[in-house]
Amino acid sequence: MLKPTSQPCLRNQDPIFQKLQHAFSQPGDVLELACGTAQHAVYFAQRLSHLTWQPTDLEASLSGALLWIEEANLKNLLPPKNLDVCQQHWNLPRYDYVYSANLVHFVSMDTVCSMFTGIQKSLKKEGVLALYGPYNNQGFTSDGNASLDNWLKQDINPEAGIKELSVIIELAQQHNFQLQENHILPANNHFLIFKSI
Repeated sequence: MLKPTSQPCLRNQDPIFQKLQHAFSQPGDVLELACGTAQHAVYFAQRLSHLTWQPTDLEASLSGALLWIEEANLKNLLPPKNLDVCQQHWNLPRYDYVYSANLVHFVSMDTVCSMFTGIQKSLKKEGVLALYGPYNNQGFTSDGNASLDNWLKQDINPEAGIKELSVIIELAQQHNFQLQENHILPANNHFLIFKSI
């Protein structure tokens, strides 16, 4: 089996890293949601040796992710775990950090709500949550995002789609997360940093 490769990962991993290294600056354990190919996990774990990185995703993605992780052979990068963010009980320890890229717009709003419930239970007090991806600001912020939203609804999930930033921030607040930073990265993507309060 060949390693799966995500071109968006290759394009966005360094811009994300430039912000992530400041947000995740203290030693600790990271839970990654929807790791996909695990390219981000490998890239960040190589450069942030003070972190122990735990990738997770649905069962179907784990074999491809494991190929990247085994080849990297990093002491601070753990084998991927099966995790469905819709599950009521994640059965995981508590983490210092939670990271996820390009999950929120791929799933329904109900799934995003379940995700925040799980993160609230899994993140330590004063822990840091980092979310990367596109968000609307009273509507689409680019023609590209409008096309992406249409593709998601037609080809992935009718209930998927780009979410309003204000809705996500309010949902985070309901789960005791306060927005600390909002970085605009290339291709109209946001890198949101929340703190557990």
